[in-house]
Amino acid sequence: MKVVQYTEFGDYDRLQVVEAPAPQLAPGQMLVRMTAAAVNPVDDFVRRGLHRTARQLPHIPGNEGVGIVVTGTADLPAGTRVLVLPNLLSGGLRGVAGAGTWQELLVLSPAEVAPAPAQLSDEAAAGFSVAYLSAQLSLEKAGFKAGHRVLALGIGGAVGNAAVQLARAQGAAQVISTAGSSAKAEQARQAGYEHVIDLSQESLTTGVARLTDGAGVDVVVDSLGGTLTGPSLSALRAGGSLVVIGYAAGTEATVTITDFVWKKIAMYGTSMGGREPGTYQHLFEQFAPLVQAGALQPLFARSFPLAEVAEAQRYLQEERPFGKVVLTF
Repeated sequence: MKVVQYTEFGDYDRLQVVEAPAPQLAPGQMLVRMTAAAVNPVDDFVRRGLHRTARQLPHIPGNEGVGIVVTGTADLPAGTRVLVLPNLLSGGLRGVAGAGTWQELLVLSPAEVAPAPAQLSDEAAAGFSVAYLSAQLSLEKAGFKAGHRVLALGIGGAVGNAAVQLARAQGAAQVISTAGSSAKAEQARQAGYEHVIDLSQESLTTGVARLTDGAGVDVVVDSLGGTLTGPSLSALRAGGSLVVIGYAAGTEATVTITDFVWKKIAMYGTSMGGREPGTYQHLFEQFAPLVQAGALQPLFARSFPLAEVAEAQRYLQEERPFGKVVLTF
């Protein structure tokens, strides 16, 4: 079978497509033939050797994907199309501390998969799990409730877009997002998003004040970090909460301490790692009906064949597309 791996940390050219023996199943395990797998920012971070827990080489990247069951169970027999959820392997997140989804055949436990929604293409389904589960985790951590105003940074990014869709579908009074350029802001408007702040034209603080008539927001889902975290905290109304789940824009932020003291706001961090097996299935089941109802539509930017994996990672990291990047098998 074909496998993407690297034997040393470094640039995109470290990625290699190699032949590997087919895996052997232990009792209770499933075998899934992958049809597509997502490319995520964390894959680049790990490949460069910058993740504190991902130190074992050679390494197979990939956190999520979609495939067809080859050897299954009574509930998920051979031929079933399934999502590969971002469960834990080897004490950490798949594709970070353990071997990932960028391989043709994947050995899994039944707790690591869920039936793929028929409404989603392979490309959309491959990049569905991590983004929407991350967004749902963040909204829950922030104490989101129907009627809240929500700011979800980065409408063109997978987590930001998922948070916007989930908050809208679960009763938010208003959902605001951001775009780093006028081109992305226009793409967002064409995709049906009303409240998008074009950060090339106005500041985050000004945009939130304009859209909320100065009231601020109750919840911020921050998947970007860096220079946007401080203004996002300032955009919270009294008693609001910000959850950081990413750092694509940087790992350091400047905050105003009086925002915490005077407004009694809270800031939390969360991640997909360090959770019990089955956590993601439980979360997925909470919003699966929204998928079936058509309320959630994953953004898909472009797919690449497995042989072009290095270009796929470069495209995601440097071109910053509007939507997910996917590898196809």
